[in-house]
Amino acid sequence: MSVFQKKLAVVLGRLTKQYGGDTYEDGTLTINFSEMSAALSGKPLTFTPLEYRLLKILMKNTTDRFVRGKSCWKKLWDADGNFVDEHALTAAISRVRNKIETPGRQYIKTVYGMGYMWIGGALK
Repeated sequence: MSVFQKKLAVVLGRLTKQYGGDTYEDGTLTINFSEMSAALSGKPLTFTPLEYRLLKILMKNTTDRFVRGKSCWKKLWDADGNFVDEHALTAAISRVRNKIETPGRQYIKTVYGMGYMWIGGALK
């Protein structure tokens, strides 16, 4: 039983490092939410505060499989509707994709008619 507990602690430690708290790392993409810094293959990336919030929402919902568009709007913009139009979320997703996705890796998947899913650097 103690061997199982140690192995489980190691696996949970890895998951916490990859998806936990305020950082994400997968070997290619590194994002530190508390410092608002990011790098892709060692090269610094610049995100707006809205893009950091969007990334964090997507990463935190890996267990739910996808984030519905309407729930994402509610989390990103206030109840007064302070956003440009209905396509603001699509535009924000597109900007983030252009910054983090490479020809060989995909991080955000569109679930048509439903929302978006964080797939964490899956090979295309």
